[in-house]
Amino acid sequence: MQYRCPKCQSAKLLPVTQPGQTTARPVVPKSLVFLIPAILILLLLVSISIAMWAFGNGAGETLQLATIVMFFACVIAGFLFYRDLPDFKLSMQAFMQSQKRWKCRDCNHEWES
Repeated sequence: MQYRCPKCQSAKLLPVTQPGQTTARPVVPKSLVFLIPAILILLLLVSISIAMWAFGNGAGETLQLATIVMFFACVIAGFLFYRDLPDFKLSMQAFMQSQKRWKCRDCNHEWES
């Protein structure tokens, strides 16, 4: 199935829920729930470190240690998500195929597949 709007060819689609119909949801792995905040915290620590090196005497030892620990936490979470990726992909494909009505976020066109 082509996941694009037939009117404007945009890939920005939303599934439209049917009243009274229960829809299957994709199973989000716990490793992804851990990976996204870990990456954001690592990005914050790295930006603080760069700012302290640019405007001060350098990042402190505690900040450097926290950045290294967070980096290894991101590596571990990334590996765990990589292991969960095939199941996540299958559940996402099942979710996309179970949807019958779609709406484009760009042109608000609605259609049934």
